[in-house]
Amino acid sequence: MANRDASWTRDLRWKSLLKQFLLGGGAITLTFGWYLLAEGEWVEFLSNFTVNGILWVLIGIGSGMLVEWLDTKIPWLEAPAKRVVVSLVLMVLYSLVVAMLVLFLYAGLVYGIAPLQALRNVGYTFPLTVVLITLFVGTFLHGRGFFLAWKASFKEAEEHKRAALAAKYEALKNQVNPHFLFNSFNVLSNLVYKDADLAAEFIQQLSKVYRYVLETQQQELISLEQEMEMLKAYLFLLEIRFGESLKVETAVDVEPTDAVVPLTLQMLAENAVKHNIASKKQPLHLSITRQNGTLTIKNSLQLKGNQQTSLGVGLPNIQERYRYLCGQSLEVKTENNTFSVKVPILQLNEQ
Repeated sequence: MANRDASWTRDLRWKSLLKQFLLGGGAITLTFGWYLLAEGEWVEFLSNFTVNGILWVLIGIGSGMLVEWLDTKIPWLEAPAKRVVVSLVLMVLYSLVVAMLVLFLYAGLVYGIAPLQALRNVGYTFPLTVVLITLFVGTFLHGRGFFLAWKASFKEAEEHKRAALAAKYEALKNQVNPHFLFNSFNVLSNLVYKDADLAAEFIQQLSKVYRYVLETQQQELISLEQEMEMLKAYLFLLEIRFGESLKVETAVDVEPTDAVVPLTLQMLAENAVKHNIASKKQPLHLSITRQNGTLTIKNSLQLKGNQQTSLGVGLPNIQERYRYLCGQSLEVKTENNTFSVKVPILQLNEQ
């Protein structure tokens, strides 16, 4: 099957080259040598047709490769004017070199004429023709290249826009999560009768969490220090709710310029308690640590009921926001009955 596909691809390539040879050679020869047909010079016409067809194919292939190389060195959307100038100069130089080589080979092999004599015979019309062909091919390739670059950029911008909207939507969902609110108010109702001081502290920490959500929902980055302060309040709520069923460890040194995507740690902690069993007999262990330029959020893997290893809705959205902001991804691992996510630490001064 693979051999058949490769053969089919080669056939298509050769058909494409033959088509370029016939169309390009025919167009050039008819444009500049139509009088040969009128005079009945069929041999001369076919000879010119062959040279022009070969020249067209070589210029087309080389120009295409040159365009692909320049795409990596001078992208269209970064410096369009520079790209046009550099590309046309290189294409013209390449085409003239190829044209001279084809001319010398043709004159030497067919007529036994030396290179200098061949140049004198063709005069200025031959290089002028080559330049015109190059400009024609270059105009097509440049227009196509710019359009494809613009289209790709537009598509990427739309994808980032949709990802950002989805992330904001997820953040909005989290701030009014009925399940979380129900559990928080249920815990609070019990605390009111048992421990008024602890109930007041619970209300204070709950308001801190939701204030943070409201204040950061429009921001792309937030300082790690602020995120850790919010996480501290959120973990307080979880520890009151789960008691000895939840074991939390945090060891994160914070630098002034450290930053993360808002609600990253809260959403990952929420995923842990949402999808895993947490009981006195089977406590859920959750840890947040730092190693060099990453934060690791790890929890023991003890899924509820028939759940599979779901990543939740929040994690993919966090992934997309990180890809959008810095081109990096989260590292997600499941091993040794633990689930861990490594989050890149960004820098506020590099946003």
